[in-house]
Formats: sequence, C-alpha cells, structure tokens
Amino acid sequence: MAEMANFDGWTDEVERAFCSALSDDQRLKLLRRLIGSCPGYLLVQLSEHLESISKRDFVRLLPDCARDKLISYMDVETLLTACEVSESWNSVISDNQSVWRNLCKQNGFLVPAELSDKQLADLSFFKNLYLEGVTLVKHLTKGFDDENEPILLKGHSQEITAMYYYNGKLATGSRDATVRIWCCASGDCLATFSTHRVNSIKFDDQFIVTTSLDKSAVRWDISNGTKLRSYNHAEMVFSVDYNTHIDILVTGLNDSIVTIWSFTDGVLLRTLGFTNVDGFRLIADPVKIWGEVDRFLNPLETFHILANNGSAIIDYEIRLSTTVLEKEDVLFSSEDCELFSNSQFDDSSLKFMSSADYSSGSLKISLGCIDFCGRNLITKRPNNRIYHLPISIRYAFYLGSGAYFDAFVGNEDERLQWWLYVVGHNSETNHFTFDLPKRTSPFRCISQICICDTKWLDGISEEGFCGRALAAVATSDNSIKLLKLKPLKY
Repeated sequence: MAEMANFDGWTDEVERAFCSALSDDQRLKLLRRLIGSCPGYLLVQLSEHLESISKRDFVRLLPDCARDKLISYMDVETLLTACEVSESWNSVISDNQSVWRNLCKQNGFLVPAELSDKQLADLSFFKNLYLEGVTLVKHLTKGFDDENEPILLKGHSQEITAMYYYNGKLATGSRDATVRIWCCASGDCLATFSTHRVNSIKFDDQFIVTTSLDKSAVRWDISNGTKLRSYNHAEMVFSVDYNTHIDILVTGLNDSIVTIWSFTDGVLLRTLGFTNVDGFRLIADPVKIWGEVDRFLNPLETFHILANNGSAIIDYEIRLSTTVLEKEDVLFSSEDCELFSNSQFDDSSLKFMSSADYSSGSLKISLGCIDFCGRNLITKRPNNRIYHLPISIRYAFYLGSGAYFDAFVGNEDERLQWWLYVVGHNSETNHFTFDLPKRTSPFRCISQICICDTKWLDGISEEGFCGRALAAVATSDNSIKLLKLKPLKY
C-alpha cells in the first residue's frame, strides 16, 4: 500500500510538472520518448484509449432516448449528410425507424400496415422506403414526357366531349357521334360504337349510357353496341347517372330540369325542378352500403339524388315505389360556400370543392364531404387549405382526393396552358405538377380530363403508381393522352 501511495504521489508530481513546467514542444518530445520505449502490447492499449478520447463521438455516447430526440430535429438533408460522417453515425441514423417512418408519412409515401419478417429484420427498411419514394416522385414529375410511357389513344375524328373511367377501362364520347372503349393497360381500343354526339357518358360491365344535344339519353349494350333503350326529352340533355340495382336513371336538362326514369322500361317516372343544375349523383342506400345480400333482406324504400347547381348541394330523398318526393334538404348553400366545382363520388362519400380564392401564387380551397352512412347522409363542413403553388392561377377545378393527396387542374393565363396539381393533405405544398395539353376553354377542361385509378391518390408507392393509368386528358388533335408510369430503374 505504501509503495502504491508513493507511486500515486510521484505520478501527481510528474503530471503537475508536465502541465505547468514544460512547454508544448517539451511535452511533445517527452511523449515521443516515452512512447518509443513502450513494448508493443502497451502501444495497442494506448492506441485504443487515444481513439476513444480523440474522436469524441458524442452521438454514440448519448443515451438512446436523447440520441433519438436529437435525430428527430434534423431535416432530411442534415440526416443524409450526417450518415456520411462515420460508420457509427450512419448506423445510428439509418436504423432509427421512427424518424424515417414519420418522414415517409409526412411525404405521402405508403407505409405497409404490417411488415414481413424480412422487413422487420432490416433496420434500414424505412430509410430505403423513403429514398425509393423520393426517386419515384422525381420519376413522376416528368409527367407526359416520353420516358414515362405516354399512351396516346387515337381514333376520334372530332372533339372529345366526355370521358368516364371504370375498372381499368376508359370510355370516350365525341362530337363525331361515336363512343370508344379503351383498355388503359395496353392502350388498345376494345370497341367502337356509332351513337350520337355525346355530352356525357357512364358505363359498367353491361351497359353504356350517353346523353346528347339531340334531346335524348340512350342505353347501349356494351358487348355489341346495340341500342337498348332511348329516353326522349323535351330539351338537350347534359348529365346522367343511373343505378341498375333499383332500376333508376336520372338525367339533367338544359332548362334546369331533372328527370327520373325507369332504367329498364324507359318510362318517365317523375320530373323535378332544380336551378341551374351542373351535375348530380344518384345514391341508393343501402345498396351501396350494405351490399347485395342485405339489399335483398332489407328492401329499399327510398333513394337519394344529390344535385349540384353551382350555389348549393341539395339532397332529394325519393320513395322508390311511387317516386314521391319524401324530403328535400339543402346540405350546403352559398351561405356556406362560394361555388361548387367538380366532385368525386365513390361508394361511401361525395367530395367537392366548395370555394376557391386565388391570390399571390397561393390557392385557398375549401373541400366539403358528404358521407353515406346507412340511410343517413352525414355532412362535413368544408375545411380550408392553402395550397402553395409555383404560379398564380386563374381557374381551378377539383378532380378528386385520396387518403393523402388532393388533385385538381389549374390555368395560368390567356395562353390556356393547364396543369394537373397534386397536393398533400398534411404539407399543403405542391408535390408534383403535370403539364397538360392546352384547352380551348377553361369550362371545357373538366369534361376533357379525368382521374383514372384513384389508388394513386392514397400515397406514393411503386405498386400504387407504376403501371397504373393515373389520368386521361383529351388533346386538341382529338386524341387522349394517358399518364402512365414505367417501373423505376435502379
């Protein structure tokens, strides 16, 4: 013990003399002599000790919770730069799954609900998923460039006036009095039918229904183009919807009249007066909610028509057996909103743009939603969002929404150049923009562009984007461009 105490005392004196009595050059000279006299095994231990104190890797030394908190404040550029500092930093940052998972969600990159065993074992899975999403967005922003496999659908000889997407197929109607059915996967024309000059169109697996300026709506057999039924009107017909489950067809006329017909027999059942009808949707509950079996077990008593007249959305509840108007509700009016634009309809909801304010490169939009729940319609008040766009636009038309993205088209100036904007719900910034063919009129635009497979609006993934028809746009040479992406090349 005495010898150890003497040694400790001696080393204390040496340390004080080393630090206070010697210059830097003298200290360096002494260290070199001492190191030169050390055996190899001591040099190895000394080297490991020097490495730990000279690099001062504070990230590795921090507790896990403090380290994760620090990384969470870094932006993407800082994270990727920090990964290049050292192997330990790269491992710490790349393996931080919560940070990269949140970045994926913030940018609309689809995250699997459940991970496979292989994905769970890969600690860098979410980082790689994020980088794949970034690459996909860059690929996507090329829009209709040749690299992104634009499919040009040619065949119509006059202006295309109506388009409708259903189950991988696109129907187009034209002033050349024909309807064409296209396969979106191959771009092939599956059928061409001689019809009339088409104003609007809808189809399913069995029927095509068209309306025209010739004051008629017509139901056609989709297998051979045979005319099955004509619904003759007193005025030009501009819009149509139908539901085969309840055998009802509804049309909108130029003089603000909506007519209700027997889909099968072509019998006019009822006429309703609206004001300046821009469009409507036919909703039959519980057919679209409960399915075929429950429809049979729970017979329908009423159905709904949602009418959009530009200043209000009105719900008309109509008794099926007698077509008597049971109830009339104004769901949204000009007191709530300034205008109503094109709407998106699926089995469970109707979404629509209710107002728009254009100023200094930003677009302030209100989006409303009506949910179909059982026999009730649940309205959600419009939510204001400000979209930060790269240019100032004069017109905007809403196309649709998914789980993550809103899509709409906008026009900049008198040159009638149009863009398809895709904007994230969370960020409210423009994710990507597609140049579209020039339009002859801003108000013709909405009938000459349609969102096809809406799955891509739910978030970015190669499965959700590549190979799918994202949108279809009519061009000035009477053809249609399909926006469709090739798989990524790594």
